[in-house]
Amino acid sequence: MPDAGRPTAPPSAGAGAGAGAGRRVGVIGLGIMGGAMAARLLEAGHTVSGFDIDAAALARFSERGGTACDSPASAAQGAEVLLLMVHDQQQVERVLEGPSGALKRLLAGSVVWLGSTVPPACAAAWAERLAERGIGLIDGPVSGGATGAEGGELVAICGASDEALARAGFALRACTRHVYHVGPPGAGATVKMINQLLVAAHAALTAEAMALAHRAGVEPLQLIEVVSNSAGQSRIFDKRAPRIAVGDHAVHVSIDTLRKDLGIAIDTARQLGLAPRLALGVQALLDEASGAGQGADSDTRLIERYLVPRGPR
Repeated sequence: MPDAGRPTAPPSAGAGAGAGAGRRVGVIGLGIMGGAMAARLLEAGHTVSGFDIDAAALARFSERGGTACDSPASAAQGAEVLLLMVHDQQQVERVLEGPSGALKRLLAGSVVWLGSTVPPACAAAWAERLAERGIGLIDGPVSGGATGAEGGELVAICGASDEALARAGFALRACTRHVYHVGPPGAGATVKMINQLLVAAHAALTAEAMALAHRAGVEPLQLIEVVSNSAGQSRIFDKRAPRIAVGDHAVHVSIDTLRKDLGIAIDTARQLGLAPRLALGVQALLDEASGAGQGADSDTRLIERYLVPRGPR
């Protein structure tokens, strides 16, 4: 493995695991991200079993050639790598050790790739618990959104041992463009948390900027071109602003997902004695949107919170 923190191509899976060798993977959580990642694994020639509580997601997965399962345990049966792409820490715990949890079927020598964004302490604790069973853990949240997942262009931010990364290399290769090995389990969640602090802030500020442009009568597409070539540019602005301008609110990242991720950053900052001043302002906006029934909507709809008619101040 390269030095910790340096980007690299996804690691080799080791001897006997050539590009054409089909391997067994379980995927739990077949939503926007997990469903696209499962499709990439299938396209790479691997045998993929999957579980989701959403029947429609399971049906889409089955249509792509995956084996739909009725429980996390069934999806984990015989898996060399088990990818978890569920919403939060509580769902991770439920799918691993619930009544039909994956731990009932995972074998020693397998690897759990924890792709969900969870608190760093959660990832570190699960690494210890799985190690007692001879199971590796990759604390490997991903960045790149729906388009990155669909194109196999995700960035994986991994806290793991070299051994676990090597064993799961075939799965990482199928889904990612870069793997960053940032330290032991817990480190991946920490770096992703900081990344999401910036994502949430940039998404909120993009909505605010586009609302200001709307009220000021600025032509939105021209504004986008100017900002994208000026100092105010950000990757989030480049992705969100054009969609806001044309009213494209397909869900790539939901408001509640940003809200959950930002909450992890705020809680951790407070634990470390840091006052997350800007983050708290963004959280208030996300809370407002979620409370108005927009939690499952695209984060591009944050602009609507600025355009809601308000009484005199």
